[in-house]
Amino acid sequence: MNHSSNPISTDIDFIKKLIPQKDPFVMVDKLLCFESEQLVSGLTVSADNILTSPEGYFTEAGLIEHMAQSIALHRGYNTYKEVGEDSKPKTGFIGAIKHATIHRLPAVGTALITTVTIVAEVMNVVLVSAEVKDETDTILAASEMKIVVMD
Repeated sequence: MNHSSNPISTDIDFIKKLIPQKDPFVMVDKLLCFESEQLVSGLTVSADNILTSPEGYFTEAGLIEHMAQSIALHRGYNTYKEVGEDSKPKTGFIGAIKHATIHRLPAVGTALITTVTIVAEVMNVVLVSAEVKDETDTILAASEMKIVVMD
């Protein structure tokens, strides 16, 4: 999945329309690539992010939330493609986190590049694998999540 040359959107206002989260709790700022079973998102870690520590690092909770919002972005963009401008993002919640590994906390200014892959979907429960890398292709975090999507 090539995501570096032509991102779908770096317009934060458009991204915000695709996810149910609202400021100051938005943890994605780029939609880099989309396929029916996969999405690549991005986030540049900022000092004013609510989940950035006073020491200048994006926290473990920030990485987990970024992965979850990347999943929400996949769902929201898929709905947008089907419905158009009138689409509304569905809310959901993390039902389970499995095999979560945080290798390194990214510093302020780091560009996160996150790939989420739909592993399975049964009714309103989606099993997803997620991997967060930095701009040097170093793996920062990974997990499997079960997301319950509300109608």
